Parts: sequence; C-alpha cells; structure tokens
Amino acid sequence: MALRVAHVGTGFVGSQALRGVIEHPDLELVGLVVSAPEKVGKDAARFAGTPHTGVAATDDLAAALAARPDAVSYFATTHGRLKVALQDFCTILAGGSSLVTTSVGALIHPGSTRPDVLARLEGACAEGGSTCFSTGIDPGFFSDYLPVVLSGCARRIDAIRIYEMAVYESGAQSDSVAFEQMGFGAPIDAVPPIVHPDGLRAGWGGVLTMIAEQLGLAYDEIVVGHEMLPAPESFAYQGRTIEQGTIAGMRFHVAGVVDGTEKVSLSHVTRTRADLAPDWPRPLRNDAYRIVIEGDPRLDCEFEFASAGGTHLDGGFGITAMRAVNAIPAVVAAEPGVKSVFDLPVIIGRLHR
Repeated sequence: MALRVAHVGTGFVGSQALRGVIEHPDLELVGLVVSAPEKVGKDAARFAGTPHTGVAATDDLAAALAARPDAVSYFATTHGRLKVALQDFCTILAGGSSLVTTSVGALIHPGSTRPDVLARLEGACAEGGSTCFSTGIDPGFFSDYLPVVLSGCARRIDAIRIYEMAVYESGAQSDSVAFEQMGFGAPIDAVPPIVHPDGLRAGWGGVLTMIAEQLGLAYDEIVVGHEMLPAPESFAYQGRTIEQGTIAGMRFHVAGVVDGTEKVSLSHVTRTRADLAPDWPRPLRNDAYRIVIEGDPRLDCEFEFASAGGTHLDGGFGITAMRAVNAIPAVVAAEPGVKSVFDLPVIIGRLHR
C-alpha cells in the first residue's frame, strides 16, 4: 500500500520534490500546501509538470493534515520565517505524520541542533509517534553521507576536503536566494546570511561534526571564513543590475581543526557568471561537487549533475529534492524521534520501468 504524503512548497526545489512524490511508486499525494494566493485551488500538476492529480492546492496546513498523511514533505523556505516553520514541524509531528525536509540544514545533525529546538521536536515526535529527518544536497548527501562512504576506500586518511562549485546564472534562483541570502549586488563589505559566521557553523558545522563522529574524530575547533567577489563591471542580473564593485560571487570555508591542522573541510565557490574569478577553484566542466580523501590511496572524485530538459542547476535542485522524497519510506518505518542519515538504512531510488 502506498504511503500517503502531503507536500509543502512549490519553489525551485519544492516543485521537483512534488513531482517526485507524484511519480514515486510507493507514495500517494494527498495534500498540497502553498503560500501564494494565486496558487490556491490549482491542481498539483500545475506545479509539478505531471498529468492531472485531483489534489488541489491550499494555503491551510491544517486542511492538508486532515487527510491524515503518513508523511509530510516540507520544502517551504525558512528565510525570515524560521520560527513559523519550526512550529509547522511540531504541528505535523505531534499530529502523527512523519516529516522529511531540506528547509533546515541545522537539523541534519541532531546533536548540533540548538538544545531547546531539538527538545521541542523530540517532544512532538514522542506525542505523535512520528519521525523527523532533514537532508539535502549540501548540507546533505555530498557533505555528510558520501564522504564517509568514500573514506572506506582508504588505508590511511590524512584529511577530507569537500567542494561545491556552482554558477548561479541569472533567472536560475529565486530573488530571495539571489539577493537576500547570497547578497548579489550588495556592497562588497556586506555579510549576507549565506556567509555569516553563525550561519556557517549552524548550517555546515553539524555535517562536519557528523563526519568526525563516524570516523572517531574529535575537533579542537571549527573555523569559518569567506571572501566576496566584486563585479568587474556592471551587468544585468535577474531583472536588476549588479553594479561594478558590488557582490558578484562568493566563496566560504568551514573546517574542523585538530592540533592546528584542518582535518575535514568544506568549501563553496559561487559565481553569478562562469567567466568571473578565474583564479578560484572551478569544476572540470559544469557545476560539480568534489570530494578528496587525502591519504593512501588518495581519492579525488568530482560529481557533475544535470536534469533532463533543464539546466545543471535544475539537476542540483532535483538531487536536493529526491534525497528527501526517496527517504520517506525509511523515515516512516523508523522509530520516533529526530534522526540523521546514519540512523536510517541506505536511502535508495527506484529504477524506471
């Protein structure tokens, strides 16, 4: 019998997750929650690019939960509404529905979550007999599970290096991501949320800690840093202008340090145009993740992604979405509580028939 799923969010990642739920042979869409008034009442197919589903969008979470879903796939943004989202999580979990999400990276490693937040969520899970699981692409699969799996190929590990290298082309991100979170077009000395030290530690410190736990390592400290890229000239970007000298890209670095040496590190390099910052790390071809296991033997793996009929960024959105959607059966079957990827069996997809 298919698991009943209510879905929240129809943005760049949410729409791909919605399609994933609709097309998954083990899942049945029973509810859709949106935030924009113009989306209310429309069939879910309008946002997923699938045949008619018979499930109409609502802006009322309670109405979707009235269908008593086994799980909720939650992809609404938490930017500027984190407290609202956490209350949604508690409502969902306390009502008996398990939850998968990519909206809160700080939950990927429950042990790094703020104690009061974790206590609320654990209490809701206990009340509803439900399970909460947060994942994604990075933070997520490429920065928690995969590096640990690849470490099993080494006789000696000296360090683990993880890289994300991406071009956020004009029109490929929401304005919220491009201008509010990334800070494109802002003064070069601005510190947008994506690189704020507290945000880096909350969003990525947990995945580095999770790797350390799996490898039996304890850090002395986690260090963070960033550099913003000034636009060499003014250019049009997503309906606005990125003025010369304002932010046109960024790179950040988060690392777990032992005895003064970075043992596990994670770096992001993001450009608004592929030609910018030629001296910064870049992939062999398209956007990619790179994982390097320094040691003996040395392992250097670069992973590209794409989407049928879409862009390389669409491929990244799809991986982010499907990592959570494909986890739903395992999450529903798990014991109640807030779980990490290492608390679950291997998350698998389904061969196309």
